[in-house]
Amino acid sequence: MPTRTTVVTGSLVAAVLALAATALHTGPVLAATATPVPGGANQIAGVSGGLGSTLFNGLMRVRKMQLRAATASEATPPAGGSALTFSYIVSNGTHAKRGGNFTASLADADGVTVNGRSVSVYSAYYSLQPGEAARGVIVFVLADKSFVPVKILLTDGSGPAFRINLKPTDLPSAG
Repeated sequence: MPTRTTVVTGSLVAAVLALAATALHTGPVLAATATPVPGGANQIAGVSGGLGSTLFNGLMRVRKMQLRAATASEATPPAGGSALTFSYIVSNGTHAKRGGNFTASLADADGVTVNGRSVSVYSAYYSLQPGEAARGVIVFVLADKSFVPVKILLTDGSGPAFRINLKPTDLPSAG
């Protein structure tokens, strides 16, 4: 009659052999491909909506967004290029004073981006008491007219980003 130690050792050997056989198995069970992580490499967490939306990221609210052709005083595009102005109203959605500086990028359908710049020191910076609002203005200079934006990424580094999805009718040349 086997002793208790023999039974435990025999069970342990059987478990190790079963595990080894499973690890060596190259059949369809282990041949499945991994599911890709959504969002791509290092995507910033954020909220999404259209240009006409009111977006809230848990800290700040962005609304009354507009994309238009830049005026001569806002930007001078290169020959064959263009410039767009993105304006918005930002408000503090928390119970504490908040301050920060928004930056923005335009992205085309291929993910190519163009960084924006503020028109003045006050056009992207905000310092708001709870519930207060401020206007923001950011300009994008496009090297050539072949760049067709489909998204604006607006972020201040302190909370989830705002992804503003653009429709062809949102672009100044389409209007």
